[in-house]
Amino acid sequence: MIDAGIFQALSSSYGAFSCRTPPVPKLWDCVDRPHVALLVPVNDEIFPVFLSQPKQTRAGETLEIAALDSLPPASMIEIRHNGADYRYYRRDQAMWTKVGESRNPFLVEVEAFPHAGGSITLHRKRR
Repeated sequence: MIDAGIFQALSSSYGAFSCRTPPVPKLWDCVDRPHVALLVPVNDEIFPVFLSQPKQTRAGETLEIAALDSLPPASMIEIRHNGADYRYYRRDQAMWTKVGESRNPFLVEVEAFPHAGGSITLHRKRR
């Protein structure tokens, strides 16, 4: 779970790269519990609104995801691949910019401003 400070850093981050569609998990796994969530700031807290849900198909369980292209500019999403692998993307017009990632349950790396020359590591709240 990220806090308002990390959300602000992600919102103002320069970003690592942009893509038309962010790489989202396609398959559901009850152990890793992947998801896509819109991050909504309310006062000093950040609430995830889940945009994905598991769906049973003939091929197995897939992850059904809402239309991300319908979200307005400056929307921030969290993509969870497993309990330690999170990626954060910001909607910039028709593109999604990767602004941070976490491969550790306690830290978030924010893609820094161009003059900072790299990423900034911030501590994340425990869930």
